[in-house]
Amino acid sequence: MPRIVRQLNRWLLFLILLALCAFPFQNFILSKLKEGSLSFSFGPPSEDIVLMLYSNTARVGRYLVPLAESEPKAAPYQEKGETLVPARFLADKLDAELAVDKSGRTLTLSRDDAKITYSLEVGKVSIATPSGSKSAVSVNTLPVQKDGVTYVPLRPASKALGRHIYSSDGVIALTTTQKAPKQEKWNEWREELSSYLAYDAFGSYAVKMGTSYAALFHSWEDAVNYAKQVPGRRVTYRGQHVMWDPKKPAPKSIRLNGAPLILQLPELPRGCEVTALAMLLQSAGQKVDKMELAKNIRKDTTPYEKKNGGIYFGNPHRGFVGDMYTFANPGLGVYHEPIAEVAEKYLPGRIIDMTGTSLDHLLWTVGQGTPVWVIHTTLYDSVPANAWVTWNTANGPIQVTYYEHSLLVIGYDEQYVYVHDPLGRRDRITRAAFKRGWEQMGSQAITYTKTAPTAQAT
Repeated sequence: MPRIVRQLNRWLLFLILLALCAFPFQNFILSKLKEGSLSFSFGPPSEDIVLMLYSNTARVGRYLVPLAESEPKAAPYQEKGETLVPARFLADKLDAELAVDKSGRTLTLSRDDAKITYSLEVGKVSIATPSGSKSAVSVNTLPVQKDGVTYVPLRPASKALGRHIYSSDGVIALTTTQKAPKQEKWNEWREELSSYLAYDAFGSYAVKMGTSYAALFHSWEDAVNYAKQVPGRRVTYRGQHVMWDPKKPAPKSIRLNGAPLILQLPELPRGCEVTALAMLLQSAGQKVDKMELAKNIRKDTTPYEKKNGGIYFGNPHRGFVGDMYTFANPGLGVYHEPIAEVAEKYLPGRIIDMTGTSLDHLLWTVGQGTPVWVIHTTLYDSVPANAWVTWNTANGPIQVTYYEHSLLVIGYDEQYVYVHDPLGRRDRITRAAFKRGWEQMGSQAITYTKTAPTAQAT
C-alpha cells in the first residue's frame, strides 16, 4: 500500500475517533475555550514500537502484531553486538518504502527525503536526512536472510527515521520522545512478549537471569556454557522448566526408587520402547501399562518387502515398524518422536524430548530426581558396523540395527549408569559403554518435568 494511502487512512481514523470523543466533552471544551485556557496541537497519530529479542510478536501502540505475517519464526536477535530486525516490519511500522536495487547490492528504506541504504556486501550504511545531510555509519554485520525473511541492523534505520532507542534486558523500545520508559513498563512488556518467544527458530534452551532472557540455544551444552559466564544465570526448557541451575548441582551419585521395573515379556517381544515408557510414566504417577501404550503408539504400517536387491520397510521415526507381539512376523521398534507424542497425551505440557543432547545433560536431569527414557542396544555398548542394515522407506533410505533396545535411566555414580531394562538382564552399564551405545543410536532421550507449565499466550 503506498505511503500516502496509509497516511490518509490513519488521518481518517484519527478524525473519526476525534469526532466520536468530542461530543461527550462538548460543554467542557466550550467552557475552556471561553476561559482561554484550552489550546490545540494537531499532528499525525504516533505509535511507539516495543520489541523483544527472540519474540515473534511486537507491541505497536496498543496492539500486539507479528514480526512477519508469513513466517512465525521471525524475531529480533543479536549478532556481533547488532540487533537484527525484519526489514519489512521496520518499513511497514515506520511508514517507509523498502526497495532492493536490481544489482542486489543494496537495500534501501526511504521516507520523504530520508533514505537509509544498507550495503549487502560490506558493513556500511549510508544515511541521507531531510535536511540534506549525508553520512555513513559502520555496522558489525550485513543484512541477513533467515527463513525467507531479510533482517537489517536496527540502529541506523530507527535513528534516521526519527525514533529514539531504549533497551532493558532484551526489550527494545523505539519511541517518538526522548523520555525513557519507566521500569514498570519494561517489566510489563517483558512479561507480555516473553509468551511469544520463537523457540523453534532459535532453540528450546533459554538462558535466563531472573525473569530476563539472555539468549536461546538449540543445544543444552551450549546454553549451559553461556550461562556459566555470568553468576546467577539459569537454563530453562522453553522458558518453563529449569534444565540447569548453578544452585542445584548434580550429586556425585544417585539411585531413583520411584520408577517400577516392568518386563516386556512374554506379551511384547518387541515392546521394549513402550515398556520403558510405561516405567517412565508410572514414575510420574500415571496409571498406564505397557499394553495400553502398545495399542496407542503410532504405527508405520509399510509392509516388509525384498525387491531389486533391497529391503523396503517402515521408518521407526514415523511409527512402530512391524509386529510388536510376535517374532513370527517381521518387525523392529520405534524411535523417540512417536514415543514423545504418545507420552504427551498422558503428561500434557510436561514431556521433554532431549534427543541430541549430551550425556552430562542426561545425568544432570537424573540427578534432579527424574528418570530418562533412552534408546540403547542389547549389547549395552556400541554395535559393530556389520550389524547394521539399510532399509528403503517412504522417507528415503535409513540404517537400522536389530540390536536396538530401550532402557530407563534411573541413576549413576562415578563408574556406572544404572538402568531398568525391560528384558531384566542388566541393572548397570559402565559410563563409557553407555555413552558409546547411546550416542550411536542418536542420543535419543525423553523425560518429564515434575510440575505442569504455566499458561502461555498463543
